[in-house]
Amino acid sequence: MNHLLKKEIFLVILCLLIGFVLRFYTFDKKSLWIDEIYTFNDSRDNLKGQLQFYQKDPTYLHPPLFFILTHFFYPFQKPERDLRIFPLIFGTFSIPMLYLLAKQFSPSIALPCTFSLTLMTYHISLSQDGRSYTLIMFLSMISLFFFIKHLNTSKRVYLLFVAFSLSALFYTSYSSIPFIALFQILWFYRVDEGSKKPKLLCFFLLNGLVLFFCLPWILFLILNFKGQPLMHPLQTGDSGSLFSILYWIFHDWVPHYPLMIASIILLILFPYFYKEKRNAILLLLVFLLPIVGLYSFCKLLKVTHFITSRYFISFLPLFFISLYLSLQNIERRFGRIKRFLRLKLIFITLFIASNFIILPLYYQGQKQDLRGLVAYLKSHLRSGDKIFDGNLIYTPGILHYFKNYPNGRHYIVPFHIDKNKGIEFKKSFLYRNEIFNIYYSPLCCDNYVTDGSRLWVIVGKETAKKLKEKPHFILKGYFDGSFLNFNKFPFDASIYLFLYDPKSPDEKGIDMPIE
Repeated sequence: MNHLLKKEIFLVILCLLIGFVLRFYTFDKKSLWIDEIYTFNDSRDNLKGQLQFYQKDPTYLHPPLFFILTHFFYPFQKPERDLRIFPLIFGTFSIPMLYLLAKQFSPSIALPCTFSLTLMTYHISLSQDGRSYTLIMFLSMISLFFFIKHLNTSKRVYLLFVAFSLSALFYTSYSSIPFIALFQILWFYRVDEGSKKPKLLCFFLLNGLVLFFCLPWILFLILNFKGQPLMHPLQTGDSGSLFSILYWIFHDWVPHYPLMIASIILLILFPYFYKEKRNAILLLLVFLLPIVGLYSFCKLLKVTHFITSRYFISFLPLFFISLYLSLQNIERRFGRIKRFLRLKLIFITLFIASNFIILPLYYQGQKQDLRGLVAYLKSHLRSGDKIFDGNLIYTPGILHYFKNYPNGRHYIVPFHIDKNKGIEFKKSFLYRNEIFNIYYSPLCCDNYVTDGSRLWVIVGKETAKKLKEKPHFILKGYFDGSFLNFNKFPFDASIYLFLYDPKSPDEKGIDMPIE
């Protein structure tokens, strides 16, 4: 083993250790946020329970593999830890996996890609999130690694590993379907000039294996489909414009404008300076086409759901690879500049600096402090009090931390839709042997206090600004949520708690600005 290889191995191990420390630090300290509450409920079922659930609800948006894995830690003595163990493991091992993958494209970009992922605040946040995103990224890298190995060697045994990992992706998240479909573009990728063209037989072999592994689940869903709706009636949202989706992907993956602009320029210049222009175009297409495809799908089928960079996490490794291949080839083209200006080193420094600006803030902040909210309510609720969910999303989290778990898979919230008023619901729960009610309605809030009872109003920042101007609403609590990885990163999901007490209009509250 030569000295250079030893040095590289040492640096990769060092990145692995640093990456683990950064991802382990405070990973179980923050409150569960609303999506993690869903993970908690989805992961309570064993394999038999999972199959029974999907038999009744085959259109559920998430397949079962991640929930089956997370069920190993059931009954979740500490959910803030137990739900995040697998994301932590896969997030950490993604670091050496990216090194191995990037080395297949070019050995000189392997370490820069590894350094970048190790210190990426966005990826650190996903590694501390009880959702499947780090597993998705890890499996996508395994599939790409063995696929490039196949293109290099023409050995068909690698296609079996590709098929396994792609099938596992499908069973983990349906958002991986664009990756499974569009990653096929790389059949036209040439690792080097002497590499053989892939045989058509290999293409059919790989896709036949993937279909073979996925077909049982597809048939299971088809046979149990009885016209169930794809989206829940309470699910509202907007996919946004194509430009906004692209903007927020760059905003999340390469934070701050200097790094974002530099990255966009590098991707634009990639085909011009890369010797194998076709390869550059293929890599860019694999990154861009899924975004356009998912946007078109949502618009055509009128899917009421936002689109976030997390849904494209499978393509993050190729994004890094494309950036550093572009930098590498620009340096090669202008060899003389390298004596005075090391572009790759400048970019890595800019990337690390951009992430280090927000990393301490991420550690200090909460994702969505539902635990703190309920702790406050527990010590201040009085008999007859009512709760108003002003954002239509807090109810599952409130019920969870009051330890009112659903009897089935999910909470059943009775609601009705009025043509004039919109959605209204009322959900009851038990606390201290007394029934309390959570309400939502577009009309708030005088109609809930006509009997003289107190109303606790829970809202986000924008609604809080409006309520603070009204004399009857007293700000009683602020619960941080400044660093949630939601439709962008960071997203401010801070919670504001107001009290409307018609019997005590002069009650004092918190005097704090809402900006």
